[in-house]
Amino acid sequence: MTKTIIATLLFILPMISQTQLEGTITERIVGSYRLISAEGHSTDGNVTLDWGPEPLGRLMMDVGGRMSIHLLNPARSLFKSGDFLRPTPEELEEAFVGYFGYFGSFTIEESAGVLTFHVEGAAYPNYIGTKQRRFFILDGDRLTLRTPPERAGGVDITYVVIFKRER
Repeated sequence: MTKTIIATLLFILPMISQTQLEGTITERIVGSYRLISAEGHSTDGNVTLDWGPEPLGRLMMDVGGRMSIHLLNPARSLFKSGDFLRPTPEELEEAFVGYFGYFGSFTIEESAGVLTFHVEGAAYPNYIGTKQRRFFILDGDRLTLRTPPERAGGVDITYVVIFKRER
């Protein structure tokens, strides 16, 4: 009996891992991802950690082509008033600068290695209605996104954001 179970597992396990490699890129990329790191690389060689050294975040993409992404600095201060509509100007600035998120839909150009987010809503109003192109590498459960250079803090920065699929 034990030999039969082991033989069956040895036959089935390679099929399971092969199934994970099959399917379209859209089928393979959908899921919920936890942020591992987020770095900004400026043209002058500096590396920035806009959401702190240990940022929190999630990226979710579903089979219907919908997405949502959130990045934040967990060291942001609490609002002293406890009222989210009554922060001080300093609290509001820290809260806004320490969070970045948007939602919408996504499309993939596999041959170009490009994932495009079609933004419907965002914390940064200038993103709304735009197409945000990200170069991507999907390596097993690890998803790396890289932006084209964009203006941030007065310099051109390429962001490299790495996620790990949650299971």
